[in-house]
Amino acid sequence: MRGSLTTVLRLLGCGCIAVSVSACGLSQMPSVGDGGIFSSKKAEPSWTPIITEDSMITAARTNSDGPVEMAAAAGCPPLQVEGGQRYVTIYESNRIGDASAVIHRAEITKTARECQATMGVVQVKYGLAGRVLLGPKGKPGAVTLSIVMQVLDKAKNKVKSETFNVSVNITTQNPISYFALVRDVAIPVRDGTTPQDYTVSFAFEKKGPGAA
Repeated sequence: MRGSLTTVLRLLGCGCIAVSVSACGLSQMPSVGDGGIFSSKKAEPSWTPIITEDSMITAARTNSDGPVEMAAAAGCPPLQVEGGQRYVTIYESNRIGDASAVIHRAEITKTARECQATMGVVQVKYGLAGRVLLGPKGKPGAVTLSIVMQVLDKAKNKVKSETFNVSVNITTQNPISYFALVRDVAIPVRDGTTPQDYTVSFAFEKKGPGAA
């Protein structure tokens, strides 16, 4: 009888130790509430965009072509300027193609982008910059040009589109002026695709008289 009682007490003692160990283990687990392992709330990574109109203007003043390389562009949708659309030349009416009839010529010379991906959306901050040159028939003053931005998917279908204006002032003393624009666009990333499957494209709008 004494042997049986001793055995029972030993088993109970082991059970208590097991419970104590389990309790200690549970007390060290993250909570189930906010911030716990089952919480749906996740801290958003910090993102401080670095593209500015000032930095784009500075890049444009180098008078060299090509993109502004930025490390933050990794994993972003690529930028492209439509073939033949990075330039627009405004001529006097009915004299398109005549170099002596050029009023002004504009060029997109710099592009840059950075982005942040969240659930199903990639937020892209893009910048473009360029220059406007006064032609033989040009006059000092304000010049306004329209640029079309489009977001295209992998099949070249249009996802988003926006037209915006850029303006510069040209003087006789400074026949070359520079422009820059920085904007944001949110691109929905469909299931089965990645941000790199989308493209942000730019083109000068050439609808005005004498534009080519």
